[in-house]
Amino acid sequence: MALTVVSTHLYPLENAVEHHADRFELIQDGSTAIFRRGQPFYFGIKFNRSFDKTKDIVRIVLVTGPTPTPAKGTSAALIVKEKEDLIADRWDARFSSFTGATVTVQVQIPPFAPVSVWKMIVHTARKGVAGVNQHQIDTAVYVLFNPWCPNDGVHLNDDEQLDEYVLNDNGKVWQGTYKEPKGYQWFFGQFESVVLPSVMMLLDRSSIPHQDRADPVKMARSISAITNNVDDNGLVEGKWDGSFEDGTSPFAWIGSTPIFEEFYNTQLPVKYGQCWVFSGVIVTICRALGIPCRSVTNYMSAHDTNASLTIDTYIDVNGEKLNNHPGSYTNDSCWNFHVWNDVWMTRPDLPNGYGGWQSIDGTPQETSDSMYRCGPAPVEAVRRGEVNIGFDTTFVYTEVRADMCVFKESEDGFWSRVKTMPNYVGKLIVTKKIGQEVLPEIEDMEDITEIYKNPFDSPEDKMAVKKAIKVVPIAQEIYDMDDSQIEDVEFKLFDIEQITLGESFKIAVSMHNTSSEPRSVSIVLSASSILYTGTPINKLKRTEANIVLKPNQRENIHTYIKPSEYMDKMSSHSLIRITAVANVQGTEQLWSQDDDFSVQKPPLVVELNSQLQVNKQCEATFSFTNPLSVTLTDCTFSIEGPGIHKVIKYRDVMPNEKYVTYKEVFTPEHDGQRTVTVSFNSKQLTDIKNTITATVLP
Repeated sequence: MALTVVSTHLYPLENAVEHHADRFELIQDGSTAIFRRGQPFYFGIKFNRSFDKTKDIVRIVLVTGPTPTPAKGTSAALIVKEKEDLIADRWDARFSSFTGATVTVQVQIPPFAPVSVWKMIVHTARKGVAGVNQHQIDTAVYVLFNPWCPNDGVHLNDDEQLDEYVLNDNGKVWQGTYKEPKGYQWFFGQFESVVLPSVMMLLDRSSIPHQDRADPVKMARSISAITNNVDDNGLVEGKWDGSFEDGTSPFAWIGSTPIFEEFYNTQLPVKYGQCWVFSGVIVTICRALGIPCRSVTNYMSAHDTNASLTIDTYIDVNGEKLNNHPGSYTNDSCWNFHVWNDVWMTRPDLPNGYGGWQSIDGTPQETSDSMYRCGPAPVEAVRRGEVNIGFDTTFVYTEVRADMCVFKESEDGFWSRVKTMPNYVGKLIVTKKIGQEVLPEIEDMEDITEIYKNPFDSPEDKMAVKKAIKVVPIAQEIYDMDDSQIEDVEFKLFDIEQITLGESFKIAVSMHNTSSEPRSVSIVLSASSILYTGTPINKLKRTEANIVLKPNQRENIHTYIKPSEYMDKMSSHSLIRITAVANVQGTEQLWSQDDDFSVQKPPLVVELNSQLQVNKQCEATFSFTNPLSVTLTDCTFSIEGPGIHKVIKYRDVMPNEKYVTYKEVFTPEHDGQRTVTVSFNSKQLTDIKNTITATVLP
């Protein structure tokens, strides 16, 4: 008689240490095993009698996907052998030990196995006897990418980078402006029990077949698509219009775990996200699957809607800067910042030299192969201007290196290009520095601008621009035009120093006529509240002036904006754009400049009532002052930290109310350095945040 399997044990906790998977919560109850491809795992089988080496046959069958087949790599059948060493680059199985009716088997996972949930079945037979006994193992087996394995396409040969880009479940997502970057803590939580099941559900909704889940390039492209809800009913629904009553405001999220919990429980896309939310959840997905990943922020990020390699801006006959072209053949924009992701992998689908960091983006902006996704675009190809290499490299290149083209309307209604402004976009590209701790202010910000683009006007930069233009016909037409005009009046728009909500500020421009003749200048100064995408929401002020400058004369012009003119007209990021547009009559010189800045919000004060200790209750108090003379409605406090993920509904806050206070009781579960982030949001005032780090005693 063939052997009968009495029980099996996959040793999830023991194997997890070798597979760098011991932090996953899913393995704690023993019902799930998590392995990384490219290395072996052990498991035990108890039979109904002792194993007879001369007559008993044991086979391990592994399958994944709806129609498993060996030809597609989604099925493997392994006869368990004795003595010989495991073969590292294919499925293989060996007996490791025999103890009475119990055997230990070692199974090698090849480095090209699809990343998926696998089922394991034990087949037993006896030589010379018909029939096979089958035993399906109940434990779900997750097979992940293995960046520790030299033969895996995501291999990363640096322990510090592995600790940061795969194992760190806490980090920063950068926002603000390029002159004043702000890093907000984000809890990625890739080891939380809800994450891997949610990711597998999302992959099943996507169009990626199980055999393609072996390929990190195809997986990264799929992750970019499934992060947003467009096309495939994915994880997060984006919304930018400021109205979030039927969901959660993008500003209320300060970690990925509540998003995955809501998705897993409802199986519906979670409302709502904006670019930093999409980037945060992509880090969670990639690190959970074993793909090294980081969040990247590009300041002054171009959105080129007609793939011309330029951002086109329009100034009408009255000197007003328009949001888009009246004929709407293009709707280019320049986002104050945009957040996407870098993932690390080889690119066997491309010529040598394009492996390493690849850009992917989950924010739905433009379609790629008829779906809203972006990448993976090799960062090295972006830097070299090789926009025909990889996926969506033209789009990423334009985000960081487009030139601004200014078009002016003539009196008879015709539009002509009057100016090209290079070095306008991609002012600063940053990510979080390597290191487990989140540090204050910008201490943990790493400037990675030079991996994306060469120094402006360097020989390498000029060559990259030439290469890019060469393969984009519409760009060739634009760059063939000449900017021909006399420019002998110098202008400067003064930057706004930091202002706090409730203060006045000044828009000021200096002019200098460097010519030997008088110059007549018409100038428009304006201010608008804007979304971080650069889209204006409310006009705050507009001032016109006409000035005749004598030869070599210098002159300043300015206007003030009072709190009453902007306080109730702000966007969620409290961003204001000041714009100056000047025309010099006679020479037709046109000058235009913007300056974006964020108005500082009141601080959120966090206080703890006692020294933190494991399993001991502690009370935290959060307080701030409402600077607005309006009632704050739809108020919430979001709290995110180790073992605490909460969004709490709060009462309405009265106009100019002082010491708005909320108390939360929590019990730390682990000792050591622990970080908690708190965020207050309402319909009228959002994104008031603070992060505290405290030591929890054993």
